[in-house]
Amino acid sequence: MPAEIQVIKIGDWCIIAWPGEIFVEYALELKKRFDKVAVITYANGELQGYITTKEAVDKGYYEAGNSLFSWESGVVLVDKTTELIKGFAR
Repeated sequence: MPAEIQVIKIGDWCIIAWPGEIFVEYALELKKRFDKVAVITYANGELQGYITTKEAVDKGYYEAGNSLFSWESGVVLVDKTTELIKGFAR
């Protein structure tokens, strides 16, 4: 399912806009990769729902059982966002 990711660069900072309700682990992973990022969720349209982690699925968390998305969706969001941020350096 396609999703829109936005990266807005202001000075040294990147503001990230992701769809859905993202587990914090994904934002923290992005912050490990880049010093100055701020993540906004519930952005960019109608793609809403929980985007959980593998751990949440394995432990049977409520959100994982009620998600339309695989936990891999969060990994893809982080990786694609990383590509977009690195694109600013070119």
